[in-house]
Amino acid sequence: MTRIFADGRRAIIVLIGTVVLTFTLSDSTWSGSAAPASSDILLAQKSLQNTRDEMQKQLKEQKEKNVRSVKEMKEMLAGLRTMIKEKNMSFVVELNEMMKYQIAEITGAQVPRNIDKEAKAQSDMGERLWQEFLKKYRDNQEKKKRESGQDREKRNEYYEDIIQGDKTKDEDTEIYSYKEEDKSEEEKKDDHQTDIENAPSPDSTAFSWVSRGNVTPVKYQGVCGSCWAFTSAAVVESNYLIRKNVTLDLSEQHLLDCAEAQQPVYRGGQIVYIKSDAGSCMGGWYGPVYEYLRTKSAALESRIPYQYRESTCRSAGIDQYKIAAWGYVKPDAGIPTVREMKEALCKYGPISACVKATPAFQAYKSGIFDEFADCSGERDINHAITIVGWDDNKEAYLVKNSWGTQWGDKGYAWIKYGCNNIGYGAAWAVISGL
Repeated sequence: MTRIFADGRRAIIVLIGTVVLTFTLSDSTWSGSAAPASSDILLAQKSLQNTRDEMQKQLKEQKEKNVRSVKEMKEMLAGLRTMIKEKNMSFVVELNEMMKYQIAEITGAQVPRNIDKEAKAQSDMGERLWQEFLKKYRDNQEKKKRESGQDREKRNEYYEDIIQGDKTKDEDTEIYSYKEEDKSEEEKKDDHQTDIENAPSPDSTAFSWVSRGNVTPVKYQGVCGSCWAFTSAAVVESNYLIRKNVTLDLSEQHLLDCAEAQQPVYRGGQIVYIKSDAGSCMGGWYGPVYEYLRTKSAALESRIPYQYRESTCRSAGIDQYKIAAWGYVKPDAGIPTVREMKEALCKYGPISACVKATPAFQAYKSGIFDEFADCSGERDINHAITIVGWDDNKEAYLVKNSWGTQWGDKGYAWIKYGCNNIGYGAAWAVISGL
């Protein structure tokens, strides 16, 4: 870290645990009796790394102490089953690996302090970028239609030369009605305000991006509060499947180590930009991840594998995996209505969102999760997930988690509409499919 003084001097400050080493420079010359040797700086860097390693070791030891025994897990499970029976709930719980850990160790969604200002500014900017993207998409589609029409006219002229006899009125009517149907379908897409081919309808009783094959495999975040990175990667991966029919396995480790952004915030009626880190294994938020991916690229898992802990930021490589726009479903990042969530799922694809994870959620195996735990407010959440569908017969959202396939129904859960603040912070992101 460098600090500038009023007289133009600079101080390089190296933090080592609780020890602060300060080297002061005047112009290009070290003040004091002598400049520290490069070996001293390397020694300071090594000490800093050793301190980090020691802190991570202590954190790991503390986590191991917090691990529940099999006996404790069984007692916990028995209590949950009693609660489910007494309250006539609709889900099943079973022993699973995630029950070994404290909730705080396997969740990590942390609502930003200025979420109201950030969400409003980002929603406005996201909508503007989305409309610009849609215009480019429509212009590109119109260009393709014109080129296709010119080719069709040439083919028609060719057939006119070889086909004898006039077309009947009925034949003309049939041709025109076919063209009207094409136009009608295009108008439906425009009304839907989306670039997705064969987009689903929010009027459908049930829909799932999983059933369309547009969701990548469930992953495992481990004992690290990096759920915010996993939902970000899941949404972008689905975008590539939906819009480009390309399967990617993006690196959550890269997002965990590198994601930071200059995010827009309203202050005094004006948009200003503030630097925001996405987070760490202690928790974070997917907003800065999406803004990071709008200007920089994600990395592939094969290049930067997941380590279940924080590490040093590494370059994403030469390939570019970016998004074109992102925003919140609600301007204040609040919980959308069921209709708003359906429209967002149809318009953009899978949605990043949050839920309040509890011991019951931790032990979930199957059925419709309808705990409806006490919440202090709609921001009372702790875990980021990905909403990939809905079913009105179940009155529930289909949710992709990041706790591995041994949790829930092969990594998925049905969560009742309105349960445990499901949907808070709902955010969309889209890549350019052009």
